[in-house]
Amino acid sequence: MTHETDPRIDLALVHSYLNDHITGASAVSARVMRMSRNPDAGDDAAALAQLARELREERDVHESTARDLGLALSRWKHVAAKVAERVARLKPNGRVLGHSPLSLVLELEIVRSGLEGKRLGWTTLREHADALDLDPGRLDALIARSRAQADLVEEMSARARPRAFGSPDAHRPTAA
Repeated sequence: MTHETDPRIDLALVHSYLNDHITGASAVSARVMRMSRNPDAGDDAAALAQLARELREERDVHESTARDLGLALSRWKHVAAKVAERVARLKPNGRVLGHSPLSLVLELEIVRSGLEGKRLGWTTLREHADALDLDPGRLDALIARSRAQADLVEEMSARARPRAFGSPDAHRPTAA
């Protein structure tokens, strides 16, 4: 079903916008799910897995919005995002061999940036809700959810930052 939209709205621009946000949501949700499986996540693993599920749900909202507006989705952007996310995993974060405590901090910062972009995306759609025949209440709820998600990731980051620059010897017992 296609909604009636305001004739002043260029659906080609909306199409590009939604595709970009779907691509970003796919990349960030995959990264967060991978982070939830990393032993470094510790007590935050379950919260990260839940966040990844929420991000996939929100990606689905974007996809259904595009379909409701009669817009086809671009698969090549999504494939490119998957490749880019996998290439980003190769960055050693200062240590070629072994674990770097900086990895979790950097990944949380990347996720936090993605969540801010997502919140701004919902905000932009909210500002055009009437013209696009979108549910303002639903968008308000997604904006609030984005803020709560960002707060959660900030709490995780605050717990990880003290270990960010830890020496590989920091966890080894010292000789007496």
